[in-house]
Amino acid sequence: MTTNRTVKTTLIANVNGYLEGMDKAAKKTKDLGSEAEKLAQKKEAFNQLGQAGLAVGALAAAGVAVAVSKFADFDQAMSNVKAATQETSENMGLLRQAALDFGESSVFTATESANAIEELGKAGLSTADILSGGLKGSLDLASAGQLGIARAAEIAATTLSQFGLEGEDAARVADVLAAGAGKALGSVDDLANGLKFVGPVAAAMGISLEETTGILALFAQQGIIGEQAGTSLRGMLSSLTSPSKIAQKEI
Repeated sequence: MTTNRTVKTTLIANVNGYLEGMDKAAKKTKDLGSEAEKLAQKKEAFNQLGQAGLAVGALAAAGVAVAVSKFADFDQAMSNVKAATQETSENMGLLRQAALDFGESSVFTATESANAIEELGKAGLSTADILSGGLKGSLDLASAGQLGIARAAEIAATTLSQFGLEGEDAARVADVLAAGAGKALGSVDDLANGLKFVGPVAAAMGISLEETTGILALFAQQGIIGEQAGTSLRGMLSSLTSPSKIAQKEI
């Protein structure tokens, strides 16, 4: 759109300047110039106008082609959402609008937002959970953790499931994981890999997402990250639920 405006402004300025110069020349040769000369001058002016118009038309055509291509990508992404969620037409309309809204209000495109919806649907989140915070949380997580859309949505959905949280808690998941990664070595992805191994056990013991992530962050400060941290913490928690006789006596 900006390019079209620039071309049009330049075109108008050039044509106006040319016509002004033509008028001055016409005044000087008012008595001597023939009708043929005047006609030739006007023809040249309109030839220039036509050439610039073709340039604007070419730019407009290119813009339309890009827009059509992007729409096709978005339409395909929403078809994938339909396949993953098997939603009704009414709910698909809500999901489609959500993708478009986030495409306008966030750093992600509508197509990327649709891809996130697909991944959340595959992970088992309902449309209500996706719309109430699941989509926003996964996009926030992707931005904070410098993750791909699909991976961020997978992490958000899995963590919600592990700790029995609702879609509206997705923003909380994003904040906790981003904070944990910011306090220690490793990344959001490393914390997510740790939670994959210890999350269900921690949740079953009533340990919160914040507490579990905090412990994994402490592990990371000692260089124990990812799956190694999750496995180690799971072993510690399991030993507390089924302690040996010696450990039981000490407890």
